[in-house]
Amino acid sequence: MPTSSKLSRHYALLMAACVLPLLVLVAGIGFYQSYALQQSFFPYALIFVGSLVCVFALHGVLLREIVDPATSLVDHIRSGAAGEPRATVKTSALWQPWIDMASSIFAENRTALRELADSEQRYRNVVEAQTEYIIRVAPDGRMSFANDAYCRLVGKAREELLSPDWHYFNSFSADFGSFDEIIGRVTPERPVCEVEEAGALSDGREVHIHWTDRGIFDDSGKLIEIQSIGRDVAEQKLARQALEASEQRYRSVVELQTEFVVRMSPEGHLSFVNDAYCRACRMTREELLDPSWCELDVLPPDERRRFLDHLARLTPQAPDASMELVNAMPDGARRWLAWNDHGIFDSGGRLVEVQSVGRDISDRVLAEQARLEAEKLLAEREAQFRAIAEGVPLPITISAIEGPEILFVNEPARKVLGIEVGQIGAEATSTWEDLSRRDDLLRLLLRDGIVDAFEAGMTNMQGSRIDTLVSARLITQAGRSAMLAAVTDITRQREAEAEIASQRETLYQSEKLAALGSLLAGVAHELNNPLSVVIGYSSMLKEFSADEATVGRADKIHAAAERCSRIVRTFLAMARKKPPTRGAVDINEVVVASLELAAYSLRSAGIEIRTELAEPLPNIWGDRDQLHQVVTNLMVNAQQALLQVAHPRRLTIVTTGEDNAVEIVVADNGPGMPETVRARAFEPFYTTKLAGEGTGVGLSVCQGIVTAHDGSIELDSTEGGGARFTIRLPSGRAETAAPPEAAGRMPPTPSAARILVVDDDADIASMIAEMLRRDGHDDVTIADDANAALKAVREGGIDLLISDIRMPGLDGPGLYRALEQLRPGLTRRLLFVTGDTLAPEIDRFISETGAPVIEKPLDPQTFRRLVMERLRAMETSAMEEAEA
Repeated sequence: MPTSSKLSRHYALLMAACVLPLLVLVAGIGFYQSYALQQSFFPYALIFVGSLVCVFALHGVLLREIVDPATSLVDHIRSGAAGEPRATVKTSALWQPWIDMASSIFAENRTALRELADSEQRYRNVVEAQTEYIIRVAPDGRMSFANDAYCRLVGKAREELLSPDWHYFNSFSADFGSFDEIIGRVTPERPVCEVEEAGALSDGREVHIHWTDRGIFDDSGKLIEIQSIGRDVAEQKLARQALEASEQRYRSVVELQTEFVVRMSPEGHLSFVNDAYCRACRMTREELLDPSWCELDVLPPDERRRFLDHLARLTPQAPDASMELVNAMPDGARRWLAWNDHGIFDSGGRLVEVQSVGRDISDRVLAEQARLEAEKLLAEREAQFRAIAEGVPLPITISAIEGPEILFVNEPARKVLGIEVGQIGAEATSTWEDLSRRDDLLRLLLRDGIVDAFEAGMTNMQGSRIDTLVSARLITQAGRSAMLAAVTDITRQREAEAEIASQRETLYQSEKLAALGSLLAGVAHELNNPLSVVIGYSSMLKEFSADEATVGRADKIHAAAERCSRIVRTFLAMARKKPPTRGAVDINEVVVASLELAAYSLRSAGIEIRTELAEPLPNIWGDRDQLHQVVTNLMVNAQQALLQVAHPRRLTIVTTGEDNAVEIVVADNGPGMPETVRARAFEPFYTTKLAGEGTGVGLSVCQGIVTAHDGSIELDSTEGGGARFTIRLPSGRAETAAPPEAAGRMPPTPSAARILVVDDDADIASMIAEMLRRDGHDDVTIADDANAALKAVREGGIDLLISDIRMPGLDGPGLYRALEQLRPGLTRRLLFVTGDTLAPEIDRFISETGAPVIEKPLDPQTFRRLVMERLRAMETSAMEEAEA
């Protein structure tokens, strides 16, 4: 150990080495201050030399007293830590305690460091061996750790990922996920969150990762880093989706079954039902699966016992069985159900559940019951048939088609035709005048199974020819195809046939027009009022508006309303019961009106309409309504024929005028007619349409109308080549109609009058009043019913009364009769407007009273002209009475 004197000497040397340079430095600074004004470099040199001396002195002391002993100390510690014998270290006693303490600390630290390194290596091996992705990311996106699994995921080296220039999201596409969302979710209180992110890596690979994120916070609660563990769940998700899809497919298969699928406990409580069973029970799934519901309750007592016995027979060795039950359904209906049951047993062999597939066999059971009942009734009916057949005065026969052979005849057949049961071959057909007719009958019968009113000539018992109608049915007799025929002798009816056809036609037309008239009366009344308003106000807009655009729009509205009005008038003209009235008729106008009437149905059937109307076309002398009926009927027939062929469907109408005649051609590209049909097309009641679709009078009526107009109608048609109807009408007797401007010329305007307008439709009344006021009649009063009109008549003088005929309560005829009692003279100043001209009572009223009537929809020009004519006539009559 060093002595105290030696320690003092070392101390003195150290102090000297430190103090002397300082003294030199201080002296140099003082010296510099003294000579500063001389601008000399000496002070600086002196300070520099002093610094060098100080440094040299300190270097020597440290080298001798500190560095050399410290070197020996380190070697000593190393040898001791390595387990080697410690070498004797010659050093100063000043450092010996420190050396011993440092040696001990270094040995402990080295052991701790080695253990820490081993522990770190173990944890690093664990982390690096993980297939999950482990990373640590700062809030700014810089990464401080990433394991090998994550490096392999993003395809980057660890050094590149931990580089300060790398950001967490550099590895992913823009739509992968929101790192900011994760930062916002973790807090010191709830540092852990889980997220799933799906998207694409920067190289385009699709991934789906489940992350478990833990936030790491400092003492102040600031987020320092996020440590995340992730795993690829793409395969799990696909497997889950596949499982869900598989389950959904099996569920769809079960739910889409028309059979019933149920699972039920032996006590009758349901654990599963499909939609088919819910529909059959008319209950919801929740109601059927409710513990309070028991399937055994819907079984009648006998069926319930059968079902329980059926369940008792199910065993683990024979778990499947079938049975049929009668269920009393919840809605009260009794249904027969067939079930295939499969028992499900526990490990002890106890039945725990029954899975059943069932179907409704009610139709089959009922059909079987009906068959048995039918067989029972068949014997009864056969006996009844024989009794009825013998009681019918017509000859009835049953003959086998093959053979032929007579199987049954009633007594009239024996007496009239002279045939007997058992006749075969030529003997069985000897009553037929022409065997080819029998062949025709059999061909129709085999095709349709039923033939009515088949005309054939036969020979009676006396050998005389008779005309007969045969009605036949295809039946099975004793296992053979047979013909049941009823023969009617119509020889005496031939003479009355034409009269009967005429009467049938007349009756049909009468009934059709009666029904159509009743319908159109209501339609016309409902349509004419709004049409009158549209026509009236559009006319006033045209007349009084100064804006050309408004006038143009009003003109379009007026034209459309006039078209509707023409269609209504066409309906009314077809339905009116009136004698034919002849006049000048423009055939082109008739064709256009018919097309307007049938346009919608033709368009909806996809029929292309082509027209070639010659201009100018001479007028003909005839009845416009009847000719309109002819053209319309031909269009309807063409439409029905075109529905039987594929597109394109065409209807062509051509009008021409030459040689004092007008020709109308109506042609289509439909299926056409075979020769047998074309030859009979104009026969009354002959039709090729199904029952209920046609009467067979249309073309015969058309021919009658055209013939009455001294014209002709011809049909040109072949099977598959369409049909072409050509109508020729003479034009030599046509008269020229009055020019429209002359017919519509307004009479001289009378003086202003007091007018009362009566109509239950406020819009019609307002429109009429406005037209009258524009004509200078300022004193116009409106009454909404006949009673209000009578009150207005009592209160003041009325020059003209304009009233609707159809009104609730007191109608137009009632108002007329009330005025006869109240003011008889006012009935001559009454003008009626109506949209219902088909009602018989209206016709009778107008005929009896002679009251003037204007039909709706109102044409403003015609209405105003008639009002002025009526007022002018009243003024003239008043002047004549005054002069007399």
